[in-house]
Amino acid sequence: MSTTRGANPKQKRFGLKKTLLILLSAIIFLGTVSYITFETVTADVQVIQDGEKINTTTTAADVGEVMNELGIEVSKHDDLSVNLDEELQDGMVIEYTKANQVNVTIDQETKEFYTTKETVQQFLKEKSIKLGKYDEISVDMEAPIEEGLEVQIDKAFEVTVKDGGETKTAKVTNQTVGEFLASLDIDLNEQDRINAKLDDPVKEKRSIEIVRVTTETETEEVAVPFQTERKEDSDMLRGKSKVVKSGQEGKKVLTYEITKENGEVVSKDLVEEKVVQESVNRVVAEGTKVPVQQASADSGEWMTFSSTKYTAFCPSGCTGVTATGINVANSIYYNGLRVIAVDPNVIPLWSKVEVKIGNNTFTAIALDTGGAIKGKKIDILTDSTSDAYRWGRRSVQVRVVD
Repeated sequence: MSTTRGANPKQKRFGLKKTLLILLSAIIFLGTVSYITFETVTADVQVIQDGEKINTTTTAADVGEVMNELGIEVSKHDDLSVNLDEELQDGMVIEYTKANQVNVTIDQETKEFYTTKETVQQFLKEKSIKLGKYDEISVDMEAPIEEGLEVQIDKAFEVTVKDGGETKTAKVTNQTVGEFLASLDIDLNEQDRINAKLDDPVKEKRSIEIVRVTTETETEEVAVPFQTERKEDSDMLRGKSKVVKSGQEGKKVLTYEITKENGEVVSKDLVEEKVVQESVNRVVAEGTKVPVQQASADSGEWMTFSSTKYTAFCPSGCTGVTATGINVANSIYYNGLRVIAVDPNVIPLWSKVEVKIGNNTFTAIALDTGGAIKGKKIDILTDSTSDAYRWGRRSVQVRVVD
């Protein structure tokens, strides 16, 4: 039994080493196979998101899967350097830029856009939105694009201004009439008229008309013609006249207020009239003496006279004494004859006359005269004022009998 124990231990130690070596070799083999397999089914990928680099090792089959792994949702507006269904390659670089929403309002019409451009200028070029020389935009052209950016564009349009007859045209945007005129250095005076309110939008008034109104004063010196003053001269025969005093023109200054519209006179109003030199009237004497033949008893002819009646009684100024000195205050008769007033140039005083009215005839005596008794006219004395009024003026036949 001793001999047998001495040989078995040696054989047992050799078997353990071999076993360990085999196991180690198997582990190395499996690791190598696993490494080779891992390297074969994975890929190292770099994703650049809005300029930020993201490195990842993935077993994804295509670009879409790796983007999902990274939690990046790609919309149709976003910018991706490769297609989502492209097969993933080891060492692949994927560039991704998320699109921003931009709202653009042009003349009150709003449209929604998406862009990955960095500045407003790049965005407008991308979308073929052109700005005219006089168009206005609410943001700076170099402003960065941000999500939900609001862009207001006012397109310029042409407006015609007629300023006091002078026509101007200009390109404007969404301004008021007052702002537009200020941009053209057009000032309005208090009297000027305009066919729009200053706070009206210009787009509602494509044609603006300004009427320039001015008011000024003007003076004018004019002659004041003299008047001809005519005076009766009972010592001069009728039809004869003579200048007693020569006339002389005066002077006056007229002040006018003149209103002009666009330089044209539309009204001229007299506001003041001042005499600076009085005129002197021309005086002309005109004869009133009627050249009549004096009636006499020799002719014995009846003549037509105009007759009135008068009384010796009046409120004041009457004495009752005739031009011949006869007091008739108490009687209208003298020696039985009716008293009358005559023009001594026609019927001499103290003449006896017959007066016929229709079929009635009475005898009278010429004892009185009167300022209004001229020519073929007699005034018959009566004792009643009412009788004188009733008589009025009548034609009578008269002849001198003595």
